[in-house]
Amino acid sequence: MLALLPCGCALAPLSPAAAADSTPAVVDARRDFAVLFAQALARHRGVGHASQWLNGVDAMPADTPEARQRRQRFAAHAAHSAVLIVPGLFGDCVSAQSVPFGDGEMRSAARSPTEAYARYAALGLHTLRMVPLPGRANAADNGARLAEAVRAETARTGVRRLVLVGYSKGVTDTLHALVQLEAERTLPRVPISLVSVAGLVHGSLLVQQYERLYEALLPSGALLDCTPSDGRELRDLTPEAMAAWWQRHRLPRSVRTYSVTAHAPREETAPALRPFHDTLAAIDVHNDGQLIAPHALLPGSVWLAEARSDHWGIALPLDRHPSALLRALASQRAYEREALLTALLWWSAVISWQAHGHRFKQDRLPDLKAPPRSAAKEPPTRAEVPQGGRCAPAPHLPAQRC
Repeated sequence: MLALLPCGCALAPLSPAAAADSTPAVVDARRDFAVLFAQALARHRGVGHASQWLNGVDAMPADTPEARQRRQRFAAHAAHSAVLIVPGLFGDCVSAQSVPFGDGEMRSAARSPTEAYARYAALGLHTLRMVPLPGRANAADNGARLAEAVRAETARTGVRRLVLVGYSKGVTDTLHALVQLEAERTLPRVPISLVSVAGLVHGSLLVQQYERLYEALLPSGALLDCTPSDGRELRDLTPEAMAAWWQRHRLPRSVRTYSVTAHAPREETAPALRPFHDTLAAIDVHNDGQLIAPHALLPGSVWLAEARSDHWGIALPLDRHPSALLRALASQRAYEREALLTALLWWSAVISWQAHGHRFKQDRLPDLKAPPRSAAKEPPTRAEVPQGGRCAPAPHLPAQRC
């Protein structure tokens, strides 16, 4: 969302040293998830084939017994499953129309968190709503607000499972909420899943470069319908701040985590995000205009998809905004968001305690304070991405080791 800055300045190149990062091990489920996405695309009468919306998958992956079983299990548990959507930075600036994965219709900001999700009613969920959070508050404060929402939601009659879908900075806020709940010993005793969609898991390299400009240009919160800034919202999002946070914290072991990264060709990226896409491309061409793909992977999570989208299009229906200016700033390639969220819920709302039905099991987060012992003498720039116990191809991630 840094592209909302009214900046006509030249973008300085990023330092490669600043981008060096060790992506912890994840479980690669991209091919299996693509099957569910293809079925969701057909259900929502979406446009095109799966390969048009997901990078690196077959055009029309055939349905499988495993995918059918997932959908059946989801249907059996949906009535007792609650889903909370956690918005990103500046989320309330456009919440009257562009809530994450919403329908893009204009309504009051008070109505959007629930009514924008009416088209998912056929899923039969107990609850599907967005948690309204100040779009310019720091992660700790928003984490406390979200923790209270989690406690309240899971206390409702009939709720036996909870899925948290975080978008962008909403993932950072959710990390703080989960850690706080565990520290206070109030983590609900129900299965909880966290789905990160283009999440600021390891920070954004752009924050370092534009934090001072942001603070100088937007002190009053007058941009669109934004709440006032507390002056600390960007400090949580630098790679250094997130690295320090991960060194001090671990997510509760009972929380199952899933990641969706995003990247798109420059010509499919929102015009407002292209200068940032170009800046990040000096480090990694596989970026969404706000962060590079490895920085969006939750440690130890199941990697579900590489969306062919920029940072906005994957979740926000800005392409449907009544303002011609905002539509012009956004990508004209309307992403199949409804299909993506449906497939994500089919996968994550039903938790298997045998490592999600996968052959590869990882019970805890890797130690982020140091690289694995076997690689202690090497720079921490590699990623392990197992698939069924094997190294899976991920050419845009750092070099892998098995």
